[in-house]
Amino acid sequence: MSVKIIADSTSDFSIQEAEKLGIELVPLKVSFGDEEYIDKFTITNRQFYEKLKSSDVMPTTAQVSPQQFLDVYAKYPSDDIVGIFLSHNLSGTYQSAMIAKEESGRENVYPVDSASVTVGEALVVKQAIRLRDEGLSGKEIYEKINLLAKKVEMLAILDTLKYLVKGGRLSSTKGFVGNMLGIKPIVSVKDGIISQYGQKRGMRNALDSAVRDIRALPDYDPRMPVGFSHADNMADVDYLRTHFRDGDVFDMGSVVGTHGGPRAIAIAYFRR
Repeated sequence: MSVKIIADSTSDFSIQEAEKLGIELVPLKVSFGDEEYIDKFTITNRQFYEKLKSSDVMPTTAQVSPQQFLDVYAKYPSDDIVGIFLSHNLSGTYQSAMIAKEESGRENVYPVDSASVTVGEALVVKQAIRLRDEGLSGKEIYEKINLLAKKVEMLAILDTLKYLVKGGRLSSTKGFVGNMLGIKPIVSVKDGIISQYGQKRGMRNALDSAVRDIRALPDYDPRMPVGFSHADNMADVDYLRTHFRDGDVFDMGSVVGTHGGPRAIAIAYFRR
């Protein structure tokens, strides 16, 4: 029996890369007022960020529905299905996948909470692909990936506080002062939860701080891959890659970009 791997679109694989790797992307949605778009499929990343910069409307996002998952599961009636999704603390997408599994009545559907998003989720998906290519069954992949997902963490540096302010997560006064001072907030994603991690004056200082802190972790695992994602900010990715061995690079899509804003950058890594 073959194995089909599916992932939601916040893993930030491009459509072309997903096809090349033999995985299926299940998209979330983003809306600007009454205008609804399907992440990756009906709005490109560049189109999204141009619209984000120019729009007075704060975009909103919508999770994958159980019916969408049922439709995907039905496409692979004879395959084991391993689905890897963004943290349940960030979206109801994982719960939708579980509901669809129950409604399908299938025992060979294995949803996994990646406990991350964007490049953190993508690192988990890449490990599942490796195990699939080694010939493991869906159940075997599920068991190993569930353990690996607990070891992935991520730091993200935001270029501006503007979109945290727009989203109601920071007062406008604090946002204005922070922007005037050039403060770059750093957030962490650990165990599926986004937390305020720190802040530095200037993007380069924030990047250097993230690099130092990751390398200083007593259980940082250099044997495992690192990965990077960015919102139209490849220059800073190139800078980060001088401090780590090369890792995969992903473009943040519309759903992640709604909250991070243009020029956000993230680095994901494994702990032992």
